[in-house]
Amino acid sequence: MKLITEVLDDVSLLTEQTDKGSIKFIAGRYLQGGRRGVKEDVNGNGRIYTEDVLDSAANKFIEEKVKKNIGFGEMNHPSRATVDPERVCIVIKELSKDGLHYNGKSQIVERNPLGQIIIGIMESGGKIGVSSRALGSIKEEGGIKYVQPDLMFTAIDVVGEPSGQGCFVNGILEDVSFHLSNDGRIVEVKDMVNSGELNNMIEDAVKHKVDEAILLDAYALLIKKFSKLR
Repeated sequence: MKLITEVLDDVSLLTEQTDKGSIKFIAGRYLQGGRRGVKEDVNGNGRIYTEDVLDSAANKFIEEKVKKNIGFGEMNHPSRATVDPERVCIVIKELSKDGLHYNGKSQIVERNPLGQIIIGIMESGGKIGVSSRALGSIKEEGGIKYVQPDLMFTAIDVVGEPSGQGCFVNGILEDVSFHLSNDGRIVEVKDMVNSGELNNMIEDAVKHKVDEAILLDAYALLIKKFSKLR
């Protein structure tokens, strides 16, 4: 699976008053869906998340992350699937379906300096966006790229430049693959610099009984690396 991101900038800053003071949220559209075969529904990265695929992944994220208060978001696009607690700037409080799309509401972690940066930008009239971070695969049919049913959301991040993808090309992190191990861990397989890295990966796979697909992917990436040196 690849690490896939999709940026939406239809969000705004909300402030709610409580007995403990004011709380700030980022609210708006978080996930964009589309209809199969309808080119008008293709998103900015040339993809469509059909309703069945998006609903399945979104509902799983809601049940396993949002409802347990572990649905987090970081600042900008980290090149990994997991969340770094030190960089968490929002906690997703709500995610609900609206037509083909999903609207969300996240509380800004104001005690984190990154949260203060978000508030400062938005209160000064600056524009930010939200970016879903997910693992999945893509298949092209009839000239349209469709996200496949293996889609799994891991976070919804905040991006300071909604149009900037950083190290992502069309919202996909190149030369890195991810796999789910038998015990549910997310294992990263990246382009190895030397065979020592491959040996470490093999040892880890044997030790933890990781799916053999990880080893096959590692081998393919190693061959790719050597072919570039010719």
